[in-house]
Amino acid sequence: MWSPRRARCRRHARLASSRRSPPRALPTRPNDDPSPYRHPTRAPEPCLSHPWHHTDMSDVVRWALLGAGRHPELRIAPAVNAAKNAVLRGVWSQDPARGAAFAERHGAELAYRSLAEALDDRDVDAVFISTPNALHAEHAIAAARAGKHIIVEKPMAVSADEARAIVRAARENGRHLGVGYHMRHHSVLREAARIVTAGEIGDVVYTTAAFVLHSFVPSTIPNSPWKSDARMMGGGGALMGMGVHVMDTLRFLVGREVTRVAALSDGQSSERPLDRLSQICLEFEGGAQAHMMCSGRFPFSRNDAVIYGSRGRVIAYDSVDMNAGHGHLEVTTPNEHGGISARTVRAAVPDHFVAEVEAFGAAIAGGSPFHADGIDGLRAVEITSAAIASLWEGRRVAVERSEP
Repeated sequence: MWSPRRARCRRHARLASSRRSPPRALPTRPNDDPSPYRHPTRAPEPCLSHPWHHTDMSDVVRWALLGAGRHPELRIAPAVNAAKNAVLRGVWSQDPARGAAFAERHGAELAYRSLAEALDDRDVDAVFISTPNALHAEHAIAAARAGKHIIVEKPMAVSADEARAIVRAARENGRHLGVGYHMRHHSVLREAARIVTAGEIGDVVYTTAAFVLHSFVPSTIPNSPWKSDARMMGGGGALMGMGVHVMDTLRFLVGREVTRVAALSDGQSSERPLDRLSQICLEFEGGAQAHMMCSGRFPFSRNDAVIYGSRGRVIAYDSVDMNAGHGHLEVTTPNEHGGISARTVRAAVPDHFVAEVEAFGAAIAGGSPFHADGIDGLRAVEITSAAIASLWEGRRVAVERSEP
């Protein structure tokens, strides 16, 4: 293997000679997915706690990262190193020198020269796949067959056929499969989903959400070249990079499946195959509607999610976002006196990427099911496929749902 090094911290040293017990049976996912958060108290601004704060962290998951681009550099490797139940075993990059430098920066024990070396490492329990979108299926299926648990970055795949194949491979090999929808681990959005599920704002009528990433300061870590390649991206720019997060968040908040979409974009044409601004109108089972927007073209977006129900409203401020610790929740409902009752809840999760890694480790150890599984990934791919068809055809398109 490329540049093997001794463990660089006590946590690595402690785990160097450890051997995990056989994996436990996969837990059954419940039909309804209750949030671990209790109802806010009457305090003016209750603070939501980390949902896995009291989880038994005795089973430490040894991770290999597949891909060493900007996202794993800024988000995933730091999250694995910060998680209480995780250790960064190694990293694989198609560029061995880049992988070795990445491993050095983040304290990984190994930098693999090939994908096969990473998947053959018996001291790896799980992989986090951040390779080009068009390679997700190939790498995830190989990881499942090698006996690794898997988180695959969004989009899970570039077609529904590929997404179904990933789910089947994980099931056939008894592996846990998650998708990198980190916003599901944001305490504000989880509490918003709990409020909707509990019926506190009545029936959901309309929801809107936006996710915009823009900075006036050039990044010191440029995007990988494949993000300008329509084929490797899977046919969308902002849509595949950010829009899939918003689609999944809306589906998570509303708690129903999307049936039809109509989309508008500045891309998806022969002149500009990749979009930088896209909007989608969505219709859900039961008749609720939603609007979403994603872009990288303008600054100062609030990145809010708003849910309007027949008896109230929930606003998740600054929560559809990449940054840790952002956001708070405002809930407005009628009170028993015929007036208006409003309360505010603030987030306590310092980093929802860390929460994501810890939650997946807890699921492997036999705890609560992971909150963004393979079926969630498949549904997002199906919605995205319908949205891209709507953009090219200029019409409303039905979402074709399927099972693995």
